[in-house]
Amino acid sequence: MAEALETPAARRAERIVSIDLFRGLTILAMIFVNHLSPLQDIPAWMKHVPPDQDGMTFVDVVFPAFLFIVGMAIPLAIGRRLERGESRLRMAWHVLMRTLSLLVIGVFMVNIRSLDPDATGMSRDAWVLLMFGSVILIWNQYPRTAGRRYLFIVLRVLGVAGLIWMATIYRGHWGEAVTRMQTAWWGILGLIGWAYLASTLTYAVFHRRPAALVGMLALFIALYIGDAAGRFDFPVARQVKEWVWLGGHIGGHSAITVAGILVTMILLDARPGQTPARRILAILLFAAGLFAAGYLLRPLHGISKNMATPTWCLYSSAICCVAYVILYWLVDVVQCVPLARPLAQFGANPLLAYILPDIFWAALGLLGVTFFSEHWNAGGEAIARAAVFAVLMVALSVWLWRLHVRLHV
Repeated sequence: MAEALETPAARRAERIVSIDLFRGLTILAMIFVNHLSPLQDIPAWMKHVPPDQDGMTFVDVVFPAFLFIVGMAIPLAIGRRLERGESRLRMAWHVLMRTLSLLVIGVFMVNIRSLDPDATGMSRDAWVLLMFGSVILIWNQYPRTAGRRYLFIVLRVLGVAGLIWMATIYRGHWGEAVTRMQTAWWGILGLIGWAYLASTLTYAVFHRRPAALVGMLALFIALYIGDAAGRFDFPVARQVKEWVWLGGHIGGHSAITVAGILVTMILLDARPGQTPARRILAILLFAAGLFAAGYLLRPLHGISKNMATPTWCLYSSAICCVAYVILYWLVDVVQCVPLARPLAQFGANPLLAYILPDIFWAALGLLGVTFFSEHWNAGGEAIARAAVFAVLMVALSVWLWRLHVRLHV
């Protein structure tokens, strides 16, 4: 699928703690803003900009930060696999299965809100817990213990059977009719899956040519512009667009992911004379270029997260570059961040961290606990509640990590 990254580079990447820390902080921010969104009297800058308005807040950068860190991980993951001598065919299979896994989990999560308990024959909370329990059984990274190998196979089979059962009994409201599960959209994980697929294929072809990757980033932006202008109104493209939004899901989102790939390539640059200071300068110059391109393109489509406009994609990528540089300097260069280790562990288990809040609320619902829905729902108390909840999810995720509950798609 791609040529091997040089072994020294791949080994050096294992020591870039700031990448896991950046992922952990991104998930922490996601849990915070997701918890905050339904609460009342929250400052506008702590919520998404409404879809009909032009602009962005820090909340609108959380999802692209997800995409950016997925891109940063691509050269590292491929490097490790090739270092182990995996064939291109096996890696291609891994990429396709990972994409499919993200799409499947994303679709299940999208259908939660529309579930009709009466038609399904099960409460929403029970369905959610059984569904996520199945996800954990399937995608948990079990210890490599020879004596328990068949037990782990049985657990995965039970997980697959559980997901099939959840899909079979599901009934929900999409419009007025009661229907089975739908793919109205792919969910956050599904959107990440599409961007991961497009970006990994891009890296496989152009991984030794950073300039070509910059060109592909520009091509993904151009794909959005062309789609918005109606340039893909022909039979094959129309069929593809029934499943995936070419301009946003493939174009805009993949541009952000490719930006993350380029930052990691800067970090892995093993040419003589490359120092942390030079890497930081290169990333900051890249960020400046992204911001300038976004500024020039703003008159075309404005800034909109929901529409995945080029300026939103480029501005978000630039912000991620700057944020990552700060972490890189603090953690890998100065080594002065005491909380790096637990947050890095949290960031190393991103799928579990992402689904933990849903599991937590479903468990409380099944137990009939309504305290949190009745207290601290507005203003400063709501903000404090969201912050405490996010920290609680970090602690719970790290604890589960140490118990070997580690999801990996």
